Amino acid sequence: MFNVSVVNGLIITINVSTKSHNSRKFFSFVVAVLFSGLFFSCNTKKEDSSATVIAKAFDKTLSQAELESLFGPNMTRQDSILIGKGYIESWLKKQVLLQNAYKENFGSSDEINKKVEAFREDLIAFEYRKKVLYEKLDTNITLKESKDYYTQHPENFELKQNIIRCVFIKMPIAFENKHHYWNAFKNAKTEQLTQIAMVALKNGGNAFMENEQWVAFDDILKVVPINTYNQENFINNNRLFKIDEKDFIWYVNILDFRIKDNVSPFDFVEENIHQILLNKRKVEILDKIEKEMLDKARKDKKINVYLPFYE
Repeated sequence: MFNVSVVNGLIITINVSTKSHNSRKFFSFVVAVLFSGLFFSCNTKKEDSSATVIAKAFDKTLSQAELESLFGPNMTRQDSILIGKGYIESWLKKQVLLQNAYKENFGSSDEINKKVEAFREDLIAFEYRKKVLYEKLDTNITLKESKDYYTQHPENFELKQNIIRCVFIKMPIAFENKHHYWNAFKNAKTEQLTQIAMVALKNGGNAFMENEQWVAFDDILKVVPINTYNQENFINNNRLFKIDEKDFIWYVNILDFRIKDNVSPFDFVEENIHQILLNKRKVEILDKIEKEMLDKARKDKKINVYLPFYE
């Protein structure tokens, strides 16, 4: 059963001896009450959250600060309660498992100790690599580096989908000047397009004006009511067109396109190339530093391998 005590609506002490369904239901109710008290307390006075105990299992305690670290600034009270209840339940289960393991002296076995030490060493090595990279890594990738990599590795940038550069405006079909705006749209420059887009937006329409941005044609189809069973044929034969719907008329201008299985335009993959080059640089820096450390340790006779074939 659960033995529960609530102090000032904040402290809950739990000694777990069974796993009955009724006990779990009662626990959930108590946690809900607890959280109500917790949030009321947070709103009425400031307390040291690291010292406020939320739950206790055996000789371990869970503090309010640990729970608060889970809550985002825009999280609702109800979401906070649900997340907090789930975390407490998970924490209690872990403490019960650990307590039973300790009773069987399981945690002190040589196998567990070896695994703990191996994990500790891996963690230290991982964090030290992060420190070295932070100190040594130059994250500046020049445009020339990116373009050189793009030119030298075109096989890495084959398109898996059709992409286009376009602008479109969704205008209410009942708008009396819609034909005037269609004629203007066909020949409009950036400033005029922006003016037409503003008219559409003010009258319940929509617009996409990022004419330098490559987008997947599949994504355009999710927004613009284009009906086609052959994307490649449609893109090749439709550059400037309009689509009439019941309530809206769409003005669409496909400025440029690339068909799948061709090489992606540089602008479309530039960000990916930047990340590829940055990752390569990380590997090179770590390899260089680790080799230098290894060579120094050998020179200082701090490491030895006692195998005849290891040279």
